[in-house]
Amino acid sequence: MPEYAVKAAYLFNFGKFVRFAPSDAVNNRQSFDICIVGEDPLGHTLDDLTANERLDGKPVRVTRLKSAAEARGCAIAYISASEGSRLEADLGALRGQAVLTVSDAANFLRQGGMIQFQTVDNHVRFAVNLEAVRGAQLSLSSELLRVAISVTGETTPGVRP
Repeated sequence: MPEYAVKAAYLFNFGKFVRFAPSDAVNNRQSFDICIVGEDPLGHTLDDLTANERLDGKPVRVTRLKSAAEARGCAIAYISASEGSRLEADLGALRGQAVLTVSDAANFLRQGGMIQFQTVDNHVRFAVNLEAVRGAQLSLSSELLRVAISVTGETTPGVRP
C-alpha cells in the first residue's frame, strides 16, 4: 500500500480513537471534519476512503484549507510538511483548541503537535505527544496508544504507551 494511502487510513482511524470533552463545540457540529492544512499530499485517497463514512455518528467531511486558523472547527487537522517554516505558527493558531493535530513534518511533536507520522523499516508508524493532546482537552484511547511507536508526556496509570 502506498505511503499516503496508509497515512489517509490512519487519519480516518484516528477519528475512532479520539474523544472530545462533552462541552466541545466539535460535538455540536453537523459533520466530523478532517482538514488538510497546506499542500495535500494525500490527493483523493482520503476523500475516497471517507466517502459515506461516519464518525461519532456524523458524516465525515474532508476539507482543504490554506491556513491553520481556518482549522479551529475541525476535529482533525493534518498539517502538511509543506508548511515548514509556518509550522510553529500553525500549531500556535490551534493551541488550546479541541483539534487533533497530525503531521509528518520533522520535529512536529517537539513543536507541540499531537501525532507525528514516522517511517520505520519502510512502514508508516506514528508517535504521540500526550501532553499536547491533554492540553487541547482531548483523550486518546489506550488501544491507539498501545500501537504508537512512542508516547511522550505523562500516561495514565495502567496504560502501556
